[in-house]
Amino acid sequence: MNPEWNQMATVAQAYRLGTRYLEGHRVESPRFISELLLRTALGWDRTGLFTRFHEPLPFEAAQRFITWLKQRAEGIPVQYLIGEQEFFGRSFRVEPSVLIPRPETEILVETVLREADRIWKGKAVTAVDMGTGSGAIAVTLATERPDWEVVAVDRSPAALKVARQNGAKNGSGDRIRWMQGDWLEPLLKRDLRVDVVVSNPPYIPAGEIPHLDVEVRDHEPRMALDGGPDGLDPYRTLVRGIPAVLKNPGLVVFEVGEDQSETVGEMLEESLAGAQVFFVSDLAGRPRVVAARTGMG
Repeated sequence: MNPEWNQMATVAQAYRLGTRYLEGHRVESPRFISELLLRTALGWDRTGLFTRFHEPLPFEAAQRFITWLKQRAEGIPVQYLIGEQEFFGRSFRVEPSVLIPRPETEILVETVLREADRIWKGKAVTAVDMGTGSGAIAVTLATERPDWEVVAVDRSPAALKVARQNGAKNGSGDRIRWMQGDWLEPLLKRDLRVDVVVSNPPYIPAGEIPHLDVEVRDHEPRMALDGGPDGLDPYRTLVRGIPAVLKNPGLVVFEVGEDQSETVGEMLEESLAGAQVFFVSDLAGRPRVVAARTGMG
């Protein structure tokens, strides 16, 4: 144990020592991470932490805080340590069996909501989230549009367990159909057709994974990262099967990686005759979302 940690008599001392420890291990945003881990270990909100700064630090909270500091210094994402991540203004449970929801994926959800409202003028639709992971997309759609029928598919039982928990946590789990299987197979087996297909699939080329940040490379599920040799294998599988499950009119919305938008757009144009393909950029100006409207004339 770091000798300095014996000096964690008060909450304030713990915060300062935690910050210094993370700085020494070159962890990004050490002050913020120290604060977040400390108040989570204590079970306090931010106001509670700073109004009770000079109180004694309980032993159990100190042990939990020290353990988390060590784990964060080893590269474990802070979201896995505290067990949650915010997405679209809601809290989602995360653990190493699921990818941590990213802020840029909110653009994907915003695109689905906006375009569905344009096409169906507020009428209820059926939407499927392919490779649901933590359930962030499916749960958000079901919560934002309570009259929609939402289907969530993932091949990982562990991921589906977390997704179900997030559905219950956010009050929409009973309105989502959870299906285990490989991409579109569960829909094809049930002859189920949908209005909207949305997916944030694995899109990182396999050869690039060893060069990712340690937090991602060593701790997030490879199944949720690896898109095959060129990162496009999941899109090929999805695009090939979508005509069999998509109603007319229909909407397909994908998140894509760097330099993939044009290729994925061409896939959709070839697979969906007459589709209107368009792109939505992230805040950095990179095409982040590729979408296609079908049956629009």
